[in-house]
Amino acid sequence: METNCKFYELDLEAQKEAEEMATLFPLGLTGDEEVAYIEYMREQKSVDDPFANCGPFCKYFQSGNGYPGEYVYYCCANGNEHIIYVDFVESEII
Repeated sequence: METNCKFYELDLEAQKEAEEMATLFPLGLTGDEEVAYIEYMREQKSVDDPFANCGPFCKYFQSGNGYPGEYVYYCCANGNEHIIYVDFVESEII
């Protein structure tokens, strides 16, 4: 997956950890089935995907709690700090 974000920087530790997890918990698909599944998931991505510009395993892509009931995804690259998406967790505020 490519990204057009000029602030993208690969986090090698996160990538290595994800690869280790993938070996521990495989999808259960054969090689061709896995490729077809990945292509299918790429096609299903919404045009309004807020994470479309974020590359995989970016050092600057962070997430955490915001105000009560919010889970925030944000970029923390110097000069590009901004909120990407806010997920509301209703069970925390009810």
